[in-house]
Amino acid sequence: MSKLFSHLLSPIRIGNHVLKSRIIAPQSLPHYIQGSEPAPAPSTIQHVGNIAKNGAAIVEFGTWDDTLQRTHGGTAGHFPMYDYSNPANETYVCKLVDTIHFYDSLASIYILPMEMPNFQPQPSKEKPFPFWFSPVNKVSEITQEMMQDMIELAVKKTTYFKSLGFDMCSLQMSYREFLHIGMSKFFSPLTNDRKDEYGGDIAGRGKLALDMCRAIKEACGKDFLIDLWIAGEEEDEGGIRIEDTIEFAKLAEGLVDILHIRGGNINYCHPTGFNSVEDEPYTLHIARAVKASGSKIVVAAAGGYGDPVKDEAYIANGELDMVAIARQFICDSDYGKKIYEDRPEDIVPCQRCAKCHVPFERGPWTFVCSGNPQMGLVYQLDQMIDPPTCKKKVAVIGGGVAGMEAALVAAERDHRVVLFEKTDKLGGQLIHSDFAAFKWPLRNFKDYMIRQVEKSNIEVSLTCEASPELIRENAFDVVIVACGAVPKRLDIPGAWEEHTWLPIDVYGKEEQLGHKVVVVGGGDIGTETALYLAECGHDVTVLTMQSRFAPVANCSLYREMFEERWSQNDKFHFITEVQTKEIKGNSVLYVDVQGEEHTEKADSVVLASGRIGLVDEALQFTDAANEFYFIGDCKRPGSVQTCMRSAFATASRI
Repeated sequence: MSKLFSHLLSPIRIGNHVLKSRIIAPQSLPHYIQGSEPAPAPSTIQHVGNIAKNGAAIVEFGTWDDTLQRTHGGTAGHFPMYDYSNPANETYVCKLVDTIHFYDSLASIYILPMEMPNFQPQPSKEKPFPFWFSPVNKVSEITQEMMQDMIELAVKKTTYFKSLGFDMCSLQMSYREFLHIGMSKFFSPLTNDRKDEYGGDIAGRGKLALDMCRAIKEACGKDFLIDLWIAGEEEDEGGIRIEDTIEFAKLAEGLVDILHIRGGNINYCHPTGFNSVEDEPYTLHIARAVKASGSKIVVAAAGGYGDPVKDEAYIANGELDMVAIARQFICDSDYGKKIYEDRPEDIVPCQRCAKCHVPFERGPWTFVCSGNPQMGLVYQLDQMIDPPTCKKKVAVIGGGVAGMEAALVAAERDHRVVLFEKTDKLGGQLIHSDFAAFKWPLRNFKDYMIRQVEKSNIEVSLTCEASPELIRENAFDVVIVACGAVPKRLDIPGAWEEHTWLPIDVYGKEEQLGHKVVVVGGGDIGTETALYLAECGHDVTVLTMQSRFAPVANCSLYREMFEERWSQNDKFHFITEVQTKEIKGNSVLYVDVQGEEHTEKADSVVLASGRIGLVDEALQFTDAANEFYFIGDCKRPGSVQTCMRSAFATASRI
């Protein structure tokens, strides 16, 4: 047993099941981990199995089988969709369950009780359930017959998946704002306007859920566990209150085995640095209240529980019984292994970038993780990477994220590595995360990378600007250049004035800027810098040629939270679809879409007009060693994710 995590990894008895740990891995299958196969592909089975292997006592798997799914839009349309009408596909589902069971974990089938009306495990002439896709938003329009159909479909699903080996089900009853008609809308007083026994107080609003759980228990047996996802509290006035959840928990005893608490808004269960703090997950206060009420139900909570040290304390203190962890298993494939080995400092911290959802609004529909460059390629890496044939002397130039990752991978492959950094610290441009409050997840990642370099046998040479001559003189076999990119200035009059700044130079020096600041450029960097300055007390106006800010920010969840944060700051202003023409004195001249000129006052101006990769600087090292590579931003300015992938791919070939 782990010494540090004796509570997190302790068994828990639920009914006649003894779970090996207090960790639930909720439905979080990466959207593009397989292609159009009609059953779980080997890559999917491997991914799910690895989660069980790494300590999750319950692994949830979704029934994405709705033939209308592709028309829904958003992220749901891109989950793998399986064909259960063909019995041959059952083999692969059974393999998936067997893999979970191999690691002594329970397999749970995740069900949206209103979503998949076309589910047919065997050919059938049963009527469809079209009301889920009609423009119905008030639950008073749902008839008793419709509710019975919903229950019967849930029972049909659970009995079918139980026959394939599943031990339990996870029922979705949260996020009323983005799902159509389902138990989530019944549970919330904001959408439940019924006057009968299914409305009114919490006993009425929760009746459909309890009726469904009762029917599932009767059909599948008491040993078939039910994990019920609920919105524990809603932020909107008149929404679900914690007192409602406490009362419901007591009503659910005996029917619900695990009360899985989530936020009333989906964003609070997929938190980013914009809407969360480092010290306490949003749903913890809800779980704590339910536990303190004396309810006998097992309480789990989701949304930012990736830190095992804190999870251990929550469970040890009796604040909750289990934690639901999703993204952490994605950004560190060895997450559980490191917990069992008492190595929490070696866990890759999730940056909460949400790129494991849909990273781009219009494609390409890829699956990536900013912190785990192997994700999306894991299943084929054995064929892509050859073992090293000899030990080499490797020089890595640049101590940013790409340089650190390349050095770490090369060192893991048993090469002798020297990392050169011209400044007095590692981290590169990620040093800005030390200053912006909303960048704390990125700061944790930066600190993790630095810590891993310091723990390794990599020789680090700080305040040393490497040259081709230095590399030749020291007879390096390989040189990897990761010298990064630099901000570019607009080619306009006044761009080099004394009161103009580049974004990276602002952080930590915000007091040197005047009160009124104009940021030219509304991309991710410009918008984040403007938000940082506004939160420091400056009055900031952003000028952008685009029709909206941060146009390439991850469209799934992340952007919404980003926008919400800047919208709540009364010192953050913006003007879209304009072109900056000149910086003159304490003003910025710009032209709008009608061609009219305007002037914006500015004590200081920040030019966020993109970055230029230091290609020429990198190419100077072409003949400095037998093998030459350049990676990361110096090759093509990108993101942490692209730098990590570039560095991993290159160093893995040495």
